[in-house]
Amino acid sequence: MAKAKKLASGSWRVQVFSHYETVNGVKKARYRSFTGATKAEAEMMAAKFVNDKKRYQLADFTVSEAVERYISAKEAVLSPATIRTYDQIRRTRLGSIGAIRIDTLSSADLQSWVSTLASQISAKTVKNVYGLVISAVSLYTDKSFHVTLPARAPRQYSIPTDAQVSLLMKEARPDLKLAITLSSIGTLRRGEICALKYKDVLPDFSGIYVHSDIVLDKNKQWIHKDMPKTSDSVRRIELPRKVIDMIGTGDPEDYIVPSTPAAISDAFCRLRNRLGMECRFHDLRHYAASILHAIGVPDQYIMERGGWSTDGTLKAIYRNTLSDKSRQFSAKANDYFDNNLLAGNGDS
Repeated sequence: MAKAKKLASGSWRVQVFSHYETVNGVKKARYRSFTGATKAEAEMMAAKFVNDKKRYQLADFTVSEAVERYISAKEAVLSPATIRTYDQIRRTRLGSIGAIRIDTLSSADLQSWVSTLASQISAKTVKNVYGLVISAVSLYTDKSFHVTLPARAPRQYSIPTDAQVSLLMKEARPDLKLAITLSSIGTLRRGEICALKYKDVLPDFSGIYVHSDIVLDKNKQWIHKDMPKTSDSVRRIELPRKVIDMIGTGDPEDYIVPSTPAAISDAFCRLRNRLGMECRFHDLRHYAASILHAIGVPDQYIMERGGWSTDGTLKAIYRNTLSDKSRQFSAKANDYFDNNLLAGNGDS
């Protein structure tokens, strides 16, 4: 490695070979400069670069390759559904930055790519895609980037009312009715519902034990996963006795709702459309959380029942105002003001 040279400013600089780059058909050597207050400092920074370069072979290590290696490194510890999503991002979303070597990747490259993505997909999806790329690149380099992500617009939810949920239960076929009940009363996710077995029913507790999930893996196959979405999602949920009776009994290893999450959504959408509603199946979970909040249940208990890890998620997404409950509370407030503050203050 080249030795540091003292500059006129008094600082020390080392130049080391970085990589070859072909410009207009001509192969040119590219160098990296490292400047420090002392000779030792400059040479230490240069040595670190050389060691990292040798370790990760940055000269021909692209963003796409970094993401692919990152996915492989994380495959044993991440959910199959997460791995499937990551692999889909690698194949379809890297665009202009995929072929760029990570040692030459700049904030300008990333910003241009993000701006293009923002015109194609939602701000939330852009954030997720960008997060994967930065995590992958950060695993192999210490470079930092400054990129502005698109602002995320508040999402509008179509939370069903009490009457609509009752109608959905009434009109649904038995297995779908049970799925709707477990989501709108038990706050279960689709995959958690599909993963429930009769051995997970706790009659003495009048509840269920949620500890697994059904997810789609990278090969687009539905698989049973021993852990639900997060560790906080492992929980026991006490349910009305009528729900336990609705579940009934069966072979301990049989699934309570023998279906897939996609099949539940498809069946629910057909029912919802027939009844003239707009809510998604997942909105039943929003409904459950909103009802609990409306009747005064503390956030900590709502989080425990629904398997949420942070109250930020709960407040940002699940604490929605139900239209029928909103009217009830508005009427109650207006009656109070009418009978107290406004009493005797009519027009004279």
